[in-house]
Amino acid sequence: CVVRFIESGELRYVHSEVPSGMDSRGSRGISSQHIREVGPEDYLSEAVLWTKWEHCGSLIARRDSAMLELHADRFEAVVANHETTCLHCTRYARVFLWNLHRNLDNLSDMISTPMDMSSCEVKQDSHFIFISHFKKESGTEATLLLEAATHIICEDPLHPGSNMAVPVFIDSESLSDLSTVRHHVSMSDNLVLLLTPGFLLRPWCLVEVATAAASGANIVPVLVQRPGIEFVYPEEAYYSRLLSGSALSATDMNLLSSEGVALDVLVSSLRQVFRQIALPFSPHKSANIRQAELKDILNRCASRPPSPSVGG
Repeated sequence: CVVRFIESGELRYVHSEVPSGMDSRGSRGISSQHIREVGPEDYLSEAVLWTKWEHCGSLIARRDSAMLELHADRFEAVVANHETTCLHCTRYARVFLWNLHRNLDNLSDMISTPMDMSSCEVKQDSHFIFISHFKKESGTEATLLLEAATHIICEDPLHPGSNMAVPVFIDSESLSDLSTVRHHVSMSDNLVLLLTPGFLLRPWCLVEVATAAASGANIVPVLVQRPGIEFVYPEEAYYSRLLSGSALSATDMNLLSSEGVALDVLVSSLRQVFRQIALPFSPHKSANIRQAELKDILNRCASRPPSPSVGG
């Protein structure tokens, strides 16, 4: 299985569906849909690199011509040894095959996938979702959400998170240095809050909310539903205690201060979050319910709008 790149010469590609009785060496009476002139800079059979492929036509030289061949198995062996290149190729292959399946009635060895190659760029530092949670209370749910959401995102080549090296991020899985947690939150399109009884009493969870609000990330509250736990929505008394510094321990309040979190801004951000209806997440329920809940969570998430251009 090879991809052929035309280096020089003149060739003609004749699709196998040329009507019977017509001379494939001439073009009289044959639709351009069935015959294509081929020359330098053209290439054929790219699909062999990304899927199992059977040739759809014949390539006929009209004069002396030269071609370069890329063998699929050798290409695969080389790419597999370079992690970043492999990620780029995986992203490109998904988009290529998605387009291929949309054009099953017009398959050809000269099929190509016109696309902006920047859409295949693997974003190393960006995340579509950052999962904020209290590990002691919702560590299992966070891991389940991470795995399920990552699978859905990576299976859809057109999903805005599919070209991110780590589309779904949780600090307990992906972070070795807590000092960088705010950077990862600010590089995320969405902050998903897994709400459990102790969530609002964890200083790092509050730091993540404040950071997401300041960076313009979309914040999605998700209510963890599991027997034995129940999240209590904050009332005015909680906000008053937070503003006065009595809602958390002195150590935790010092952490907020050291991270530059202004209490009035934090309270304003929390009020805004809890104006939304929290979505349920119930991993202990049936697969159908879990899938429906996960779909709702992902539908609530959104890509961060592009930064406005300067000048112009």
